[in-house]
Amino acid sequence: MAFYLDNAATTAVLPQAAQAAMAVMTENYGNPSSLHEGGRAARNLLDKARAEIALALGCPAKSVYFTSGGTESINTAIEGAAMKNKHLGKHIISTAIEHDAVLNKLTDLKNKGFEITLIAPERDGSISLEKLVDAMRTDTILVTMQGVNNETGAILPFAEAAAAFKKIHPQGLFHLDGVQTFMKQPMLLKNIDLASISAHKIGGMKGCGALFVRPGLQIRPLVFGGNQESGMRSGTEGMPQIAAFMEACAYRRTHMEEAAAHMAALKAKLIDGVTAMGGVINTPVHSADHVVNLSMKKGRSEVYIRILSDRGFYVSGGSACARGKQSHVLAAMRLDKKNIDAALRVSFCPETPAEAVDGFLEALADAAKMF
Repeated sequence: MAFYLDNAATTAVLPQAAQAAMAVMTENYGNPSSLHEGGRAARNLLDKARAEIALALGCPAKSVYFTSGGTESINTAIEGAAMKNKHLGKHIISTAIEHDAVLNKLTDLKNKGFEITLIAPERDGSISLEKLVDAMRTDTILVTMQGVNNETGAILPFAEAAAAFKKIHPQGLFHLDGVQTFMKQPMLLKNIDLASISAHKIGGMKGCGALFVRPGLQIRPLVFGGNQESGMRSGTEGMPQIAAFMEACAYRRTHMEEAAAHMAALKAKLIDGVTAMGGVINTPVHSADHVVNLSMKKGRSEVYIRILSDRGFYVSGGSACARGKQSHVLAAMRLDKKNIDAALRVSFCPETPAEAVDGFLEALADAAKMF
């Protein structure tokens, strides 16, 4: 039996989400922009899905725009905010531990003349609120940061940073990458102008995400075409994915408390077990329940991953998008090279069984003996 412990990369589609997608593909498959009955039925489903995502976010439905995923939402938010506010300045603040979707977009903007400040993490992987605030200037037009780091699970002080930024520069825009936060940690949108989320991190399908845009804020879209999504994201809406997103979100929203308690117990058991066998925990104390980054004293992560996979335990060495490259997050934390080379990311979902952690610890101990 295999145990999937790479849920920060993607999750299994929940049964009710898969059923909703199948119904759209085979029954309610109309185009939401069509005027006939099939189109109206699809439009009603689209409106229902938008309302569900908005309920989970705590915002008006008209502030939710569906996209092809977290990466598109992030790029739309950052590009749109930078272009909207470039007359006020060219300074943008983020952190050195962001997902590549953020960092590579910021590199693109740097090449276009914007000034980028990346706040380095503390040695434990946390981000200092004081350092964030100290970097803010009157010509800072955008602050963009994660709520939860995808490699270590570190919880970033986005709410406090957003409140401070609005006092320093009320016209500045704040973007939250909520891909690893949504439906896992509290994600209040007070002082947040833009927020990006993804369906496949919560039991929905790949190829679907959403962008929150604060009421009254208008930014330039990234994708142009037939003016779907009120012109914010043109292209025929991916209704199977959107229907699945709706169902996954509704289920997660009503089971958040029990899910959090379950994953917290898994996390505690894993940390205790790794520590007992002499491993190192790279995840900070203030971290989300679903991600643990660890290192053994010897060996390399790719070898551990292969051995563990052969035993039926699927983990990663960091972000799945990195495809084996050294983690920029752990490097920014200034960890010992041996720790970085041997790092493993174990990540849970609410459906992860307790025996998966027990079996993983046993397999990890056996693997460590090979070095």
